[in-house]
Amino acid sequence: MKTTLRAMLSVALLIGFYVLAVGLVVAVGAFGLGYGTDWAGSGAPTSIRPLVVGAAIALLLVLIFAFGRVLALRPPPPAGVRLTPERAPELWEIVRDLAARVGTQEPDEIRLVAEANAAVTEDAKLFGLVPGWRAVIVGLPLLRAYTVDQLRAVLAHEMGHFSGQHTATVRLAHRGRMVIGETVRHTTDGVLRAILSGYAQLYVAVEQAVSRQLEFEADGYAVGAAGRDAMVSALLEIRVVATAWDEYLERHVLPAYDRGHLPEDLFGGFVAYLTECREEIRERSVEVAPAEPAWWESHPPIGERIAALRFVPDVSVAPDGRPAAVLLLEPDATGRQLQAGLFERPGVRLLPWDRLGPTLAYLSARGLAHPLYQAAARLTGRPDDDLDLLLDLFAADRYADLARELTPDADGEDGLQALTAAFEGAVEAAAVDSGAAAWRHSWSGPPELLTTAGEPLPLGELVELAADPATVPAARERLAALGIRLSATPATAHTA
Repeated sequence: MKTTLRAMLSVALLIGFYVLAVGLVVAVGAFGLGYGTDWAGSGAPTSIRPLVVGAAIALLLVLIFAFGRVLALRPPPPAGVRLTPERAPELWEIVRDLAARVGTQEPDEIRLVAEANAAVTEDAKLFGLVPGWRAVIVGLPLLRAYTVDQLRAVLAHEMGHFSGQHTATVRLAHRGRMVIGETVRHTTDGVLRAILSGYAQLYVAVEQAVSRQLEFEADGYAVGAAGRDAMVSALLEIRVVATAWDEYLERHVLPAYDRGHLPEDLFGGFVAYLTECREEIRERSVEVAPAEPAWWESHPPIGERIAALRFVPDVSVAPDGRPAAVLLLEPDATGRQLQAGLFERPGVRLLPWDRLGPTLAYLSARGLAHPLYQAAARLTGRPDDDLDLLLDLFAADRYADLARELTPDADGEDGLQALTAAFEGAVEAAAVDSGAAAWRHSWSGPPELLTTAGEPLPLGELVELAADPATVPAARERLAALGIRLSATPATAHTA
């Protein structure tokens, strides 16, 4: 009853929103036509009626434009792969069953996207009261990380938002939140926008309880369709999966993409990353989660949602702990299709993960070494592009000269730090070129450079020996003992 009353008040405020906007236009126009139309300054009286009436007309046009944009606004089709019943028959069976359970129409399509999320969208009309084209959106990262039970619970929650058991008033109140927000966003006039923004905040404050109650009710649908345990575990894992997907892209995919490379199996790599680092990711996901959502956030805190599920009657559901990816007939091929449509571009090279990380690490080392070799060549006039040239300069105690040539704008300490980093890159690249070491991919950190004996390359020791002219000969001996050639060697396949 309390939610229904808030919904009715929200609908009244929704009507009032546009009454306010029209009222502002009428008030400005009335003022221009009937009041204060003459102004006497230092000279003859001047009529300001045209100015005020013009302002009223401008406000009206802004309002008409904003309202028209909202009415004409149609959500763009999500970028992804359309899953026909032939490609995902079991997934379609689940979605149709859930639609019947919550009392809503079946979707017109199911679309697979590259997001760690699931949703139901609808191109509805008349403020959401007239149904339109409906699509179930399933993120492949979620599909690859969840069990069938967990995915079923999440989809039941999303379908529950379109349940026929929600009254038209409640749906209209919730839809009004989006409509008002879009109207304000498309209003460009400063004064009108400021007034309508304040009103929109009032609307959200009143409607907030309606939106959050809808979330609790949708959670109840999820329990009824998949059981309480499945919904609780889905809620606990959703932030983990979302955090993992964001980190995976940021740490492992985008750096490669920026250099013209991509993994052959983008989504399989995500599963490997999540499997190896799940507990660390779980800790980070808790750390970044806000203790309380922002005042305008329509979703209650996950902790509150889980606590509320204790009061929802549980149902007996046959457990299905299979990986949710089994709901696709060809998950690997579908994943490659999604990857190709969203990420691949002309010139991008696909590599397996055991080569992608090491290739990037090698390119990074070469990128650090190249400016150092150029600086050394300018100082000496020698065209050599090798460690031997650098060690000759170190033996002559020309560290400061080389640092200034490498980073002219840096002070002494920063310049030496840049020199050290560049020398480390030169040693790493030379070790790989010599076949004395190789990079090994790691999900939990940067790639590791291991010698042929499987030991980490003693980079710190080599840098320390090279940092003193007196121990440069020892550095040469240590490099030779490791099998690292000092003379220039051509770039190898590591530059792929």
